Amino acid sequence: MRAMVLREFNKPLQQEEVPLPAIGNKDLLIKVQACGVCYTDVKIATGVFSYITLPRIMGHEIAGEVTSWGEGVKNFREGDRVCVYFYLNCGQCENCRGHKENLCLNLRGRIGFHFDGGYAEYVKVPVTHAYKIPESVPIEEAAILADAVATPLHALREQAKVKPGETVAIVGVGGLGIHAVQLARLLGSKVLAIDLDEKKLQAARELGAEAFSGAEEGLTDSILSTTGGKGVDVILDMVGENETFQTSLSFLKAAGRYVIVGYSFEKPFSIFPHTILTKEFVLIGSRASRPRELADVLQWAADKKIKPMVSQSIPLNRANQALERLQRYEIFHRVVLRP
Repeated sequence: MRAMVLREFNKPLQQEEVPLPAIGNKDLLIKVQACGVCYTDVKIATGVFSYITLPRIMGHEIAGEVTSWGEGVKNFREGDRVCVYFYLNCGQCENCRGHKENLCLNLRGRIGFHFDGGYAEYVKVPVTHAYKIPESVPIEEAAILADAVATPLHALREQAKVKPGETVAIVGVGGLGIHAVQLARLLGSKVLAIDLDEKKLQAARELGAEAFSGAEEGLTDSILSTTGGKGVDVILDMVGENETFQTSLSFLKAAGRYVIVGYSFEKPFSIFPHTILTKEFVLIGSRASRPRELADVLQWAADKKIKPMVSQSIPLNRANQALERLQRYEIFHRVVLRP
């Protein structure tokens, strides 16, 4: 099969012919029809994660058709359209039993990180991690649900516990943030979108958010004004840089929740503890998503409650171009690869 293979960090992916994955008793072999390109793939390709071993086929936002299966598989057949939950959790530990699969104590790894992913014609997936796609959901849109859509849902509903009527500020309305806008509104919140890119801000406005430029000198005053001087209830930080952290705290209301979804390894957050304790800010980490969130966004996409935002679909052999554009912040919403 054809695949785009990462053989050296900070080098272009190589298009190669590689063997088909060998499936086990409870595995599916999926013919990949779409695979989202995530900024995390840029981090993998540039060697940010020390645990990634090479060679590696990246790609964790996967959708395709079932072509074959192991003897232990009973509920899937040839041609079934599926997308993939990419955290290979054990299903047995305390966290998995408590529906915290993204925090599995015996996590085997992640597809596209520790195991080969969807930048290829075929991918192997445990049957427990494949979710059937409703007929009304286009395959390109289904591909990005497991991360670009389910991740902000986890951050908003499970971690921030957003309530109807609250005000949520989304810092960074790129591939994940634009879906956070939709989801926060679906959960009944007033949404403020903050970004440096006017195109992205306009897209957020069209989805019902009030938009603010992150470059605006009086950003804090503007947000305090629109919230009646109180500040916002929840900040969803999709950027994760020290500068966004410092600025955002200035318009978080007392006892507000600050949820960290995006992250950078370049510079740590810097703040005096006194700032946190005097206003009783709640700092919350949010790691990817859980299976129940993927199931929910699949259904919401089918019901047209949300719209997965795919801006472009390109051939698999243009994966390097997509990664380069993403690194230069030129990608609008999500790009998917088509093998």
